[in-house]
Amino acid sequence: MFWADASGLKEHILAAAEAYVAAGLFERIESDVDPTLAEDAVSARVLRDQLESLSAGRPAVIGTDAVPPEVLIHILGLAPNAARLSVRLWETVSLGRLATNALLHHDHCRIDPPPRGWGTGPSINRLLVNTVAAQEKWDNIPPLLGGEVARAVLAGTPYPRTLLSNAIMRLRAGDDPANGWHAAAIRAVLMRLDTEKGRRPDVSLDITEKNPGYRLGRLFAVLEEAQEQALDRNVNATIRDRYFGAASATPATVFPLLLRGVQNHLGKLRKDNPGAAIGIERKLGEVMSGIGSAFAPALRLEDQGRFAIGYYHQRSDRFRKKEDAPATAAVNQGDPS
Repeated sequence: MFWADASGLKEHILAAAEAYVAAGLFERIESDVDPTLAEDAVSARVLRDQLESLSAGRPAVIGTDAVPPEVLIHILGLAPNAARLSVRLWETVSLGRLATNALLHHDHCRIDPPPRGWGTGPSINRLLVNTVAAQEKWDNIPPLLGGEVARAVLAGTPYPRTLLSNAIMRLRAGDDPANGWHAAAIRAVLMRLDTEKGRRPDVSLDITEKNPGYRLGRLFAVLEEAQEQALDRNVNATIRDRYFGAASATPATVFPLLLRGVQNHLGKLRKDNPGAAIGIERKLGEVMSGIGSAFAPALRLEDQGRFAIGYYHQRSDRFRKKEDAPATAAVNQGDPS
């Protein structure tokens, strides 16, 4: 729970300040229906503009009123403990400072393309329920982790490594790595790790990145594409369903098997769709050129996270190009030259 300090301010100004906190960080998900799915791009842009004003020390203007960045926000996190409640979090911070750290949180989580229901940027609750909660239920968010992540966001400090490990654990348990939420949470953790300075993951596909985890994630996405193209997507379970967790943890035990299997898929494509076969072979050559002659026996946790990011980037790029093609064709048809 949170509230604005009432010292000398009108009630509607305090309510506006609390609304900014809720929209930027603490929106609660009450059910399996994401309440932000209907949030349009204009509303998201307006909210970000207001947060940027507060972060820069300027008031956020609402009609004829202004919400000053000096408003103090009190934040209390409680958790059940037997027949009592225990305090997990107690912070007092100015609205301006809160806006700064909310924007930092949004930027460190940012991934392209944004996952469905992204809005302005993920509130703490929305990020956790989509990445570490079994069955994506609010009650299944680990309570200690929720408090640790909230504290990191409020202070602008490194996210707990348990956010990284829990997101990866959920992927191994069958969560969908193609929805983007896990990749976003993992990127946020890596952006603030001292050990990752100088090689922080990009927002979108980076074909120059040589990190083995990232490259292997991209390779996995290309192998999955070959399977789906060859079988015309008529497959009950792709390699993602069967091998994603093992491939990201122990590549040397999985990728030789997958590379043998892709030859069958490429053989079928050369007969049925030669253009697709050429495209996939080109992608395989580009991605594997940065991997080397042998697969790593195991990847450290950070690189398993990069595997998930690389997979998401590569897979998303494939569908982005399909969506861009009609628009490009329309422009070309309208070009008199």
